[in-house]
Amino acid sequence: MLPRKFVLFGLMICLAVAPQIAAQSRNIDGSGAMNAHSDEAIPIGPFLFSPTVQLTWQHRDNIFFTPDNEVADNVLLARARLLFELPIYESYIRFSYAPQYRDYKNYDYREKWGHYFDIGGEFEFSSGLEMAANYQFIQSAMEVREVDAGGELMPGEDLFDKHFFEIRADYWFSERDALSLEGAFDRIDFDQTEDTFFYDYSRDRLGIAWLHQINPVLRLDVRYRRTEFDSEDTLPYRDSTSDEVTVGLDGQLSDVIRVGMSVGWRNTSYDYSGPDSDFTDFSSFIMQGDITWDMAHGSSLRLNLLRSDYPSNYATNAYYTATGASLIYDLIYGRIEGQLRVRFQNNDYELIDPWFGEYRSDDILTFGLGLGFRFTELLSLRGGVLIESREDGLTERPYSYDTTILFLGLVVGY
Repeated sequence: MLPRKFVLFGLMICLAVAPQIAAQSRNIDGSGAMNAHSDEAIPIGPFLFSPTVQLTWQHRDNIFFTPDNEVADNVLLARARLLFELPIYESYIRFSYAPQYRDYKNYDYREKWGHYFDIGGEFEFSSGLEMAANYQFIQSAMEVREVDAGGELMPGEDLFDKHFFEIRADYWFSERDALSLEGAFDRIDFDQTEDTFFYDYSRDRLGIAWLHQINPVLRLDVRYRRTEFDSEDTLPYRDSTSDEVTVGLDGQLSDVIRVGMSVGWRNTSYDYSGPDSDFTDFSSFIMQGDITWDMAHGSSLRLNLLRSDYPSNYATNAYYTATGASLIYDLIYGRIEGQLRVRFQNNDYELIDPWFGEYRSDDILTFGLGLGFRFTELLSLRGGVLIESREDGLTERPYSYDTTILFLGLVVGY
């Protein structure tokens, strides 16, 4: 099985890097992990410690994401992050834990706690070998983007556990060229899946790539990946195997233009064939990444692009195709930080809805505005508004909604 191979591969890496660590003696994301730096952390022995506490108040006018009869409520969210990092010259080992507490004022929300663990490291060797490994564990309910990256599902109260392990090895056999190998495994387990769209699944990924350093600040990436998706025997028509080839650029195109974009082709074949398998295999171009224009006075404009197939949790569809773009303007002016964003995405389904007899195609429009003020290096206040509208394309609009979220938060720490 692929997961066992990944575990053995990880053990081999640990055995390989242990002598190097002994000889040398020595980004906040959804999981709460980022790299620490000596000027923004507390030294504790050989470790750099970066604690953060965030308190946020939210007002939501549609907490159940319904098309009508909306229910409004206030939400208090408290989140801490404890990040430890061990620098090893150009390498590092990192561990972080982020607990999160969410409570509604009126609604008795079932799952109030979330937990995020992250452990990983990157290692560079004089032989030209660069290695990285990372393991994440997430236990949560609201953060369904961790389960459904394309945004099909609405946040709910179905508690899930997510395990994600990724490993990569790049060997630079010349000054400008490298061979890269990668492997990844993730598994999703829900505590309650009856009468919901959620289901357990596991996914394995193997890849190989050629990396070419076009110049010191721009890299070309030509990559092949094979992914196996297993719905844990509950929905066999969603089991699939994907093959994709992508070409990517990462780095500076010019003094003011940065790019991190990959474009290619993916073919997803489904293992199940039977009377209900009316859908066809996915075979189309895919795209993911961003282009950023660094403007004057500490501002930037970023364009994100997306096109990909995602496993579906809806009706008898095996997948849906997400196509979208977002435009984000960031500003840093002294102690003031601001962001303005607009996003449009279409989630398109292949099969007719079995309950409503129509094709579902969701148009999702999002507008966001945020402002922050940094009082000191360790204290800042942030606030903003997020407005989102979803139209499902069905006459009765069962999955459509409009929602507005107002938020105000205090951040203390690094």
